[in-house]
Amino acid sequence: MFSALIIWRRLRATISHALSEEDFGPILAAGVTLIAIGTITYTLANDWSVIDSFYFSVATLTTSSPADPDLVLADGWMRLFTAFYTLLGIGVLVEVARRLGASFIQVRKRERQAP
Repeated sequence: MFSALIIWRRLRATISHALSEEDFGPILAAGVTLIAIGTITYTLANDWSVIDSFYFSVATLTTSSPADPDLVLADGWMRLFTAFYTLLGIGVLVEVARRLGASFIQVRKRERQAP
């Protein structure tokens, strides 16, 4: 339980530090917008629930495959959308993760330097 509290505190500090950076906000907003676009598109085009569409969007952008065998793209246009969605989205999410990682390193340095 104690270690979970430490992790939570570091996560909050990391996100706070990242948000204080000049251009992290727009990059994070781009990542959230991409996930929202994918969720809406998959919901409307495939008659999936919002939860299934959100799951598929996140699994696609994190390059993990959806574990649900019922989530299959039957339409060729949706496959084309997914290809471009993946190419664009992976780059954005990698940049979000990179900046969060750099912020985590800065937070840890400050923790180690503090008395």
